[in-house]
Amino acid sequence: MLHLLNAVRAFEVAARLGSVSKAADELHVTSGAVSRHIKNLEDEFGISLFERGNRSMRLTPEARTFAATVTEAFASMTRGAEHLRAAASQSTIMITAPDTFMLRWLVPRLQSLEQALGGISVRLTTWTREINPADRSIDIYVGVGPLLDIPGMTVSAVAPETFGPVISPMLVKGRELTPELVWSLPRLDIRWPPDMWTNWAREAGCTLPPRDTIWYDALSFSVQAAEAGLGVAIGPGPAITDALQHGRLIAPFGMVTRNGSWFLAWRNDRSGRTMHLVRRWFHQQMSADAS
Repeated sequence: MLHLLNAVRAFEVAARLGSVSKAADELHVTSGAVSRHIKNLEDEFGISLFERGNRSMRLTPEARTFAATVTEAFASMTRGAEHLRAAASQSTIMITAPDTFMLRWLVPRLQSLEQALGGISVRLTTWTREINPADRSIDIYVGVGPLLDIPGMTVSAVAPETFGPVISPMLVKGRELTPELVWSLPRLDIRWPPDMWTNWAREAGCTLPPRDTIWYDALSFSVQAAEAGLGVAIGPGPAITDALQHGRLIAPFGMVTRNGSWFLAWRNDRSGRTMHLVRRWFHQQMSADAS
């Protein structure tokens, strides 16, 4: 497979950009070179990778999973290279977190974290997969749920897991905030993670009345839609903390504390001092949010 590495790279860029010419621009080669690389892969695997139209090209169903795999592989290689450059001075750490948590909670606090680390810079990437101790490009994982027992890794809880329905105050302005009013609003739901509304209703001891649902592909979209006044969404505690504090959202039923935790995970061979500083900062910040 190593002899096809350039071809795989050309395929990955073309798949990601949906264009041979755009891939050629990114790779600083000719369009013909990209096309030849893709043809070599198709010959090697004995399968078509793209469905080609007059002015378009789409991945074949068989190629979609391969494209996602190699995109993540090249991303991991890039992170690994960045980690290697910083390893000598220990000046950078890579933190990975679920995208909604990262965008809505961690990014606004990033400067505070770097200050607490005394000059160590922090780089961020999102993840939705299982923790991989063998991936040394990641220094710290931020996760949520039951605490995991991972050989060779330290897993430390930093805050309880909470969630609950949230709405924009503009939707109920001048009206009595009753359960009937809340349930009359459009219900905003997501495809992954699934069953957030069902889980909340069960854990809150609430009967969820039937309602038409507006679906979103990601949690960040549904929470943003709730802020925009489009309906009622389920929000995990950290994802809505700032919006609640600044009055962009309200939680009409409060927040349910689940049987899980927000936690950090890191390899046992990482710097104890740095990991302690990161853990203490997360715990302090999330405790302050809850107070």
